[in-house]
Amino acid sequence: MPAISLSRRLMLLVFVFALPAMVVVSGLSLMQLEWHLDGLTKQQQSAKFNRAQLRLEKSLANLGDQTQQVRAALESSQDDLLQYLLRNARQQGAHLMVVNHYGELRPLLARNRQVDGTLARLLEQLQRPLANETYQLERNGFFQLEQQNFLAVILPLKHPQWRAVMQVNNLSNKRVQLLSQTYDEVVGAAIVRAPMHSSAPTLPMLFGKPLMLDITFNSKSVDSFGGQVVTLFAIFVVLAAVILIGLFLLQHHFVLSPIREMSKLLQQSEQHELHHPLKFPRVNELSYIAQNCNVLLLKNHHQRQLRDSLLRAVDDAVVVVDTDTRVELVNPAAERLLRLEHGPVQRCSLVDLITDEAGEQLNDALQLLFNSSRVSHDGEVVLHQSQETLRYSVMRTLDGQGNTLGAVMVLSDLTNSLLLKQQLRQRSQRDRTTNLFNRQVFEQALEELGNKPGQHAICYMNLNRFKLINDSCGHAAGDRMLLDVATEMSATIRSQDMLARIGGDEFGLIMKDSSAMEISKLLKELSDRVQGITLYWDSGSYKIGISIGVAFFRGEQTPYETFKDAEIACTMTRSQGGEGQISFFDSLDQDLANQRNAPLWAMRINDAIVNDDLVLFYQPIEPCNGDTRGKHKFEILLRIKEEDGRIIAPGQFIAAAERFNLMPQVDRAVIRKSFEWLARNQQLWGRLVVSINLSGTTLNSDGLVRYVDQMCSIYRVPTHTVCFEVTETAALTNENHALEILHELRQRGFSFALDDFGSGFASYGYLRRLPVDYVKIDGIFVKNLATNSKDYAIVKSIYDVCEVMGIQTVAEFVEDQEILQRLREIGITYAQGYGIARPQDLATYQSEESEEDALLGALEG
Repeated sequence: MPAISLSRRLMLLVFVFALPAMVVVSGLSLMQLEWHLDGLTKQQQSAKFNRAQLRLEKSLANLGDQTQQVRAALESSQDDLLQYLLRNARQQGAHLMVVNHYGELRPLLARNRQVDGTLARLLEQLQRPLANETYQLERNGFFQLEQQNFLAVILPLKHPQWRAVMQVNNLSNKRVQLLSQTYDEVVGAAIVRAPMHSSAPTLPMLFGKPLMLDITFNSKSVDSFGGQVVTLFAIFVVLAAVILIGLFLLQHHFVLSPIREMSKLLQQSEQHELHHPLKFPRVNELSYIAQNCNVLLLKNHHQRQLRDSLLRAVDDAVVVVDTDTRVELVNPAAERLLRLEHGPVQRCSLVDLITDEAGEQLNDALQLLFNSSRVSHDGEVVLHQSQETLRYSVMRTLDGQGNTLGAVMVLSDLTNSLLLKQQLRQRSQRDRTTNLFNRQVFEQALEELGNKPGQHAICYMNLNRFKLINDSCGHAAGDRMLLDVATEMSATIRSQDMLARIGGDEFGLIMKDSSAMEISKLLKELSDRVQGITLYWDSGSYKIGISIGVAFFRGEQTPYETFKDAEIACTMTRSQGGEGQISFFDSLDQDLANQRNAPLWAMRINDAIVNDDLVLFYQPIEPCNGDTRGKHKFEILLRIKEEDGRIIAPGQFIAAAERFNLMPQVDRAVIRKSFEWLARNQQLWGRLVVSINLSGTTLNSDGLVRYVDQMCSIYRVPTHTVCFEVTETAALTNENHALEILHELRQRGFSFALDDFGSGFASYGYLRRLPVDYVKIDGIFVKNLATNSKDYAIVKSIYDVCEVMGIQTVAEFVEDQEILQRLREIGITYAQGYGIARPQDLATYQSEESEEDALLGALEG
């Protein structure tokens, strides 16, 4: 904890560094002081020694003078002077003086001292200090007999008239007493032989013997002063130690303990994830710190709650790691995903947390992130134990200075997602009703087929009467039938073939590298199996048929164009009632070629409408009895005029217009141009009826009546001059709507003709409900009328019915006079066909009255 760490640091600072440092510094300071004190003492003692040396030299010089005076007094026999000198000599330290009194030595100054009174004994005593010495006559000096005994020679011993020898005994004690009286610190002094080559100052050399003064000073005062200094330093050290320890205790009590308490509360707040305010009763600096800490704790608590709430709300697993890839935090989703059931994972290594190869891969991803300048890194791993696929995204976490703190790893379980994608992919590729491939996959297979050489068959299959099942039994029954059909188809085709449902009742089949014979055999079996399906639903049974179109892809065009050829072949087969037939596309077949070119024709038709390239032709409708007194009639026919002047017959483009729902625009263009022509030929209004065809899509489109009213308003054409022709099939496609439009137009004065009558299976039933004025008999019954008795009977029956209902009849496809004669026999009112007149450009139309008027004008002129 920070507080304990700070306490230990303070303890180390005080007891390991501060106190030892203070002791060492004090010791060194004391040693330095003692050294200086010793030097000063030695300096003072040296000065005192020099002064003592001078005084001793002076005293010795006085003693020498006194010996000279004693010698002079002895020689002059001055007893009073001798006594005076001897007393002075004793005061100066002379203890023994002997005289030779006729060969007997007598002490002059000695006190109770036995003296060997023989000269020989004296010489023997003096032999050692006087050995090897050369004395000059009349010279005196000091000679050291023992350590502290000196001899002063008054007269040379060898002189025949020597008189006395003076012995100065214990000279040092006397001098020391004198020095002690002068210097209190002197406790001992002695005159000693000076060492050889000594630099110490020496006394005057008497008879060649170097002597020196050896003084012993009293060190009690110095030692006392040093002891006082040491005591002062010791007191200082103890006082400093007490102060440091006191400061430490104060710091520990007033700083470290609150900090420790603060740290403990902070840890408790972090561990228990609760906010405990820090309380300090005393108002001091720590209380302000505590207040700030409380604010930070509250913010941290709120942020932690927000973080935990966010982590709990996140569905993805979140793992926070440090730079050593040790886990710092995981959310509940991560615990569930990684199945962490063994307790806390904080500070656990990532490879220990995820023990399989996935852990190593995630650890490598983190190391790659930390060792690069990248901010994030993504990838996928697989947990081998559970076989779960995880997508990971790691992002570097930074501090305020941009230093890396660690990383946040987000783990997403892609298992369900991948499974869902697989299911969605399968659903996107499969038809839900039949489980066959859908149109998108089929078109992709067609595109891939373009890169494969060889001959490949592409089939388009359409069910017959399937709409009847949907309308009668509902879509559930239709779905059941589709599933049965898909099952039979799948059981028939080969494994390398590709079958798909491409529409409501439409199927596509790709058969690679197959011959026409193989295709025919397999598709015949498929057709038989499909037509053999029986659906039992609501106490009823239903069967369907199938039409199949086949086209071969040989690389001459795109596979999609080849598939369109197969669709065209199937459509042509259905239009011809070829149920169960297999139709192979032949590019030499003109009808198939027109169907193939239908998209181009659709574009051309649209351009012709916009550019007004539609041209109107007419074909007369004549009375069969040749009576021309009534109104003239003709049918408006449509052509397209090319830029080079060629006229395109409707057989080439009407099918395309119907297929692409362009007939409403075409019919309205024909109505507009017809009304415009009638407006320019008002002289014909009283004796002409123009027939205009209306397709089924036009009849069932919205706004037809409004458009016709608009044309009448613009061109002022009387309605009795126009007859609209509608086919039986067009009128019955949406019967109610068609009847409503027919009645509205009839109310406006327009007449109606029912075209291609007889081709439907319920023509007579609907004839009585349709407000028609003319019935145009289908040409299939007319063109063989002269030779086919059945056709004759049919035409006769149609005429009889119309005669009874008051409807006039028109026979189409009248090719010759023989057919016209037979029509007269039956009583048919009008005839139309190449035997009557071929279609001509409406711009060239002239009535008989116009021709007669032109002829009369020419004659009169």
